Amino acid sequence: MSDDLTKEQREELEKLQKEIIDEAKKVVEDYVDNPSEISGSTLNIHQNSPFLDSDENNEPLFSGSRWTKIIKSK
Repeated sequence: MSDDLTKEQREELEKLQKEIIDEAKKVVEDYVDNPSEISGSTLNIHQNSPFLDSDENNEPLFSGSRWTKIIKSK
């Protein structure tokens, strides 16, 4: 594929690659200096989700093993 590119195009791609790598390094350094308390996957449940419903005893309808299809286990 590089044979199809002109010298100027290759130089531009190399310049862009360097910029992307430099920015990625800055992100990593920032994370090391300022680690996030929230790391990894997140799970969002909408406020109207049936998984938030409760029964007549105010117990969750979906609990215990019924959540295994919803929450990833480690």
